[in-house]
Amino acid sequence: MRIRVVPGGPMLIEGVPVGTLRRDGERQIVDPMATPDPCAVCRCGRSGSMPLCDRTPPYACFEEAPADGPEPAPFRWDVPDPAGPAAVALKPNGPVRVAGGPPITHGDRAVPPVDRVSLCRCGASRSQPLCDGSHKVIGYRT
Repeated sequence: MRIRVVPGGPMLIEGVPVGTLRRDGERQIVDPMATPDPCAVCRCGRSGSMPLCDRTPPYACFEEAPADGPEPAPFRWDVPDPAGPAAVALKPNGPVRVAGGPPITHGDRAVPPVDRVSLCRCGASRSQPLCDGSHKVIGYRT
């Protein structure tokens, strides 16, 4: 069970179920996705197999923004459940929500373990690999 964020490439997810977020009135629900294990989630937005990456290693899909921004504020969402087993949920046009504390790396650097984190899926965050909301500014759509 692990998540490896490839700088300038996809997010490689192994041993963690992947789903997509959707709203049902006031509630948010995670719909399971049929993904291979391991799977590669696209972060450049140009895959023909969205939301999965269709490129091969070493990837080099895009130039990732430098990680020179502030740490994002604590995350307060409850879906997927941070008290439950490890899970990943792709937010439409936004980040990848990770709950349950699976090990996460960005290149050679380990991300400190937490119960929930939002990972950048647009490549523009100045807090890589964490989401800082840049997807809203650049109009990221997937």
